[in-house]
Amino acid sequence: MIMNAPSPSETVLVVDDAPASLGMLTDALEEAGYTVLVAQDGRKALDIANRITPSAILMDAIMPELDGFETSKKIKQLDALRDVPVVFMTGLSQTEHIVRGLESGGVDYVTKPVDPEELIARLRVHISNARNSHSAHVALDAAGRFLISVNLSGAICWATPQAIALIGGIEAGEGEFVGQLPKDAVEWLRSYLMDTGRAPPTDNDFVATLTGLSLTFSYAGQISSGEHLLRVAETADGNPSDILRRSFDLTERESEVLTWIANGKSNKEIAAILDMSPRTVNKHLDRIFGKLGVENRTSAAVVSLKRILDR
Repeated sequence: MIMNAPSPSETVLVVDDAPASLGMLTDALEEAGYTVLVAQDGRKALDIANRITPSAILMDAIMPELDGFETSKKIKQLDALRDVPVVFMTGLSQTEHIVRGLESGGVDYVTKPVDPEELIARLRVHISNARNSHSAHVALDAAGRFLISVNLSGAICWATPQAIALIGGIEAGEGEFVGQLPKDAVEWLRSYLMDTGRAPPTDNDFVATLTGLSLTFSYAGQISSGEHLLRVAETADGNPSDILRRSFDLTERESEVLTWIANGKSNKEIAAILDMSPRTVNKHLDRIFGKLGVENRTSAAVVSLKRILDR
């Protein structure tokens, strides 16, 4: 009996040139609750993975033309697939082949003939580990550029390159950073999460000096039990457009559009003022709403006006 069925969104790409093996694995995975994609060679696997990002990939090591090792290397060169776990299936059990699989981006290997129950158990572990290990990365990519995730000691767990440049952190290796929040910023975060048990309110930013810059930290959400996401921006003074641009990581054009939204102008009026089409204004607004985390222009105006007044 299969326990702990996966989420319906979890998809496994099976890459094997043997139809019998494909059929057996597809039946076992579908019975376990996974959506299964199949490819009989490496090039087809790359084509599929470029269009649909799987939760995990089962890769036959030995295939004609483009073998599993080379296919895995090419997969790991793609940003969208870099964190997808690749599990090799191989009849090659010698240490050199195992090492080659791991060096080409694999996280595990199973020897043929494959035991479906063992394979599914391994898959579940690797999919779960990938999700947990890279949750910060996913959140950062989805939410914006100037973001960091930290633990309650103030150590940086993950950060975008732009944020790292601001706070003076150093990338120490794949997925690892050396960097620390200022002590008073750590106290600000801990005072809410540990003393009150609540997240800092969205209108309670914290300003601290780091690497000679005045930086504003705002709470963006919890990633896991011990990891929290913060937005960081260089504290801005001066005109409203510059304040909005720095606060919300907007482009110069987006900040201009948002400034006029805050001033109550319609899309048609903004288009005339900024010499662009109303359709272009709409495109800017779609991106602005995403960066501000709002759904309409009224909310965007309220958020932006509050930020301008706070500054």
